[in-house]
Amino acid sequence: MQEVIGIRADANSEVAMGHMMRCITVAKQMKKIGQRPLFFTADGYALDLLKRAGMEYRCLNTAWNQMEAETGKLREELKKAGCRKLLVDSYQATRPYFDAIKDMVKIVYVDDCFEDVYPVDMIINYNAYYVRFPYKEAYGRKARLLLGTDYVPLREEFQKAYPQRREKGGILLSSGGGDACDALLGILTYVSGDRELGKETFHVVVGRFHPSKGELEELAKRNPKIKLHYDVGNMAELMSWCDMAVSAAGTVLFELCAMQVPSVFFVSADNQQYDCEFFAKEERMLFAGDIRQERKECLERIGENLKMMRKDEEMRKRMKNALRKVTDGQGAVRIAEEIRRL
Repeated sequence: MQEVIGIRADANSEVAMGHMMRCITVAKQMKKIGQRPLFFTADGYALDLLKRAGMEYRCLNTAWNQMEAETGKLREELKKAGCRKLLVDSYQATRPYFDAIKDMVKIVYVDDCFEDVYPVDMIINYNAYYVRFPYKEAYGRKARLLLGTDYVPLREEFQKAYPQRREKGGILLSSGGGDACDALLGILTYVSGDRELGKETFHVVVGRFHPSKGELEELAKRNPKIKLHYDVGNMAELMSWCDMAVSAAGTVLFELCAMQVPSVFFVSADNQQYDCEFFAKEERMLFAGDIRQERKECLERIGENLKMMRKDEEMRKRMKNALRKVTDGQGAVRIAEEIRRL
């Protein structure tokens, strides 16, 4: 009989798509080893995404940002489904939330902020900056710790080989599903007004919840060099057509590492601030700043760095060599196996 593994995650206009995407990646690996993943969501925003991924789900019909209020309904659904393990990927989860369900399930928590020590059975932080936090001292033997880039949950597409990218194949532009800072529109407006960058082709990944979708489409109509991509089914293939990238920090930076795409990155959320040190180190990537706090300066640095990378072929070669050493793409496989053994 298949073991049912619950997964609690959301994706909407406020919650970045990355949370749901990495959970789906792990869930696919769970299926391969004979487990049955079952998603629980607060609302219906991500249900189409889960359907397309072939995932089972239950909608709790609760408020995504008031998770403590959902525990009664969640307990009912966990019991009904026979779940004995639950993977939680949400910044809204709290100690009382876990206390309310820990008697029913073994809890796996994706925790990259270390804001508390939680009553859980496993902690996942695949970011290189995990060393900033005292996980081992805080949890000791109380929880299994999956820490570091060996556990980056990259999708299967990033484990495949792709044709050599063409020089000047275009620039990838990504800012997460929600893009709360409206970075895409700001960057495209800036580069469109630059004589040099205006000649470049930009492949723009637009999330389904993007707040400025209409404005982006108007900009693309006026500038044929701007190519908008919705519901990208194979991000690795799209990256393979680009020889440079601009992205918000987050899991996508690891994807760019796997594809060895020289990149400029910026911060647009609190949980991304620690990425700066690792990705900017050893010339892996170029850091443009925090777009929330210094928007004009950040946009200018993005433009300057893109032009510098375009002109300096040796720099791009060095960056590719540094990027390929970061991840082997097997993180989701390792996570699924560890949860199976829990």
